[in-house]
Amino acid sequence: MRNIDGGFLAAPDQASLQRREQDVRKGKLALMLAVVGGFVALIAGYNVFADFSPVSLVVTMLGLAAAVGGGVLTKHLTRNVRFRVHKPNAGLVGAAKLTGLLVAFFGIAALLGSIEAPGALRVVLIAGGVGTIAYVKSLHDQQWVLFELDAVGVRIERTVVPWRDVARLTIDPVGPGMTRLGAVPVNAAPLYVAVQDSELDQRHLADAIGRFAPQGIQLAGGQSFPVN
Repeated sequence: MRNIDGGFLAAPDQASLQRREQDVRKGKLALMLAVVGGFVALIAGYNVFADFSPVSLVVTMLGLAAAVGGGVLTKHLTRNVRFRVHKPNAGLVGAAKLTGLLVAFFGIAALLGSIEAPGALRVVLIAGGVGTIAYVKSLHDQQWVLFELDAVGVRIERTVVPWRDVARLTIDPVGPGMTRLGAVPVNAAPLYVAVQDSELDQRHLADAIGRFAPQGIQLAGGQSFPVN
């Protein structure tokens, strides 16, 4: 086990890792579409505020469409790579953070345009905006994910357990609208986290366990699903 700093530990299940890598490559292509679309939208959007033209507006809209489409496709493909349960309102908070960053970006862009800032400063602004968005997204995922499964491990809040160290998974109702998910390591104390039922799709959880967990890993507790 270890505390996360991004990613999972390696695991001996090479077939699972190969399937995961294939899905990751597809997800990266979709993510690239979203990033490129967002980058184009930022550049063109900057020009809309700094020196409006119909062409800049059209390019901005096309970039936004590519970014949104790539984001939706990335989310869909990500389900084949991992399963996550977030804290309540994680999506809303993430959207608010992104909106705030975009408002700040375009506000600064408008200010630089009004004072006719040099091109180098504009490039720095665009690069800084993209880097900031990526950093905030990564930090948001670390802070707001409560439970995660993928082909090589289980994450309970900020602790990761590779599949080779997992004896079984647990699921139990712990109160109105709450469910406790857990992982029982082979030679360590069990790890648990309570999640809201509104954030937990039990069908997707069962599918994820069947897809990612090695043979012999059981899901035990007050509720059970067919695994493998």
